Amino acid sequence: MLKYVIKRIIMVPFLLIAIAAFVFILLNLSAADPVLMMMPSEYTQEDYDATAKEFGLDKSKPEQFVNWVVDAVQLDFGTSYKSKAPVSDEVLFRVPVSLKLALITTLIMIAIGVPMGVMCAVKQYSVYDNIVNVLSKFLASIPGFWLGLMLIIVFSVDLGWVPSHGMNGFKSWILPVFTFLLPYLGNYVRQVRSAMLDCIRQDYVRTSRAKGQKESVVIFHDTLKNALLPIITLTGGTFASMIGGAVMIEQVFAFPGIGLKVLEGINNRDMPVILACTMILALFTIGAQLIIDILYAVVDPRIRSTFSKKKKDNTPKLATEGGIK
Repeated sequence: MLKYVIKRIIMVPFLLIAIAAFVFILLNLSAADPVLMMMPSEYTQEDYDATAKEFGLDKSKPEQFVNWVVDAVQLDFGTSYKSKAPVSDEVLFRVPVSLKLALITTLIMIAIGVPMGVMCAVKQYSVYDNIVNVLSKFLASIPGFWLGLMLIIVFSVDLGWVPSHGMNGFKSWILPVFTFLLPYLGNYVRQVRSAMLDCIRQDYVRTSRAKGQKESVVIFHDTLKNALLPIITLTGGTFASMIGGAVMIEQVFAFPGIGLKVLEGINNRDMPVILACTMILALFTIGAQLIIDILYAVVDPRIRSTFSKKKKDNTPKLATEGGIK
């Protein structure tokens, strides 16, 4: 298993460099000159050259990219074209906000979605299953920004129970978390139900019941255990998409997360900010996939056996020297 984990970890730097190169190339395909964007309405050629040299834009594109990668490894993401401040100071403090929002939402989603999905699979086509299916499809189809605005109108403006924006204590997290949670929860319940149904129809489940096992053992030990692989994949992918997909939620609730900073960087054509935010989001996405791969090895013994040390082959080998030529 250690060999399996090391192999996955070694791939991470190469993936990050490939993503950084791809984003850098896309940003430089624009015809806009970043130096001109920073210049006042009246400037001289000396001012232009000085600004280009200050931000390292006087060098060739490959040299700019290499310098950026070397600095980024040291958590120096350059200087913002808009604010002229270090990008690290503007971006890194936002990471815990987005991470906390995604983590809280994911934990609540697991706590609610897994039991509901399992119950729907166990009681397939029942009244409970039909109600949950309809409700899940309804929640999954709701646009996040619209749901956030409706929750603000009801619970902040009309009832005054929770703040409508900003981070001012525990209550400030309630509306963003539920706005984030409900659409994802609708899809999550349906996927858990589908994974359970794929396993509950298998022969080993019928055999377990025929042997007289308790229904709780059949469901939670035999069925749910074998349905964990698709559930783990879904959970990890959802968590990664939450971190990168929080732009609209953070915009609606004025949350100082990294998604909001990405939007600001795109609006201002601030390349260092866009690059830094993209790489941080990519790191979290790759990290989530790495955790999924490790959990695969923990749950599925077939993966562990594939990367385990092969037993020595004691089969006698034919002599190659002195034999018949």
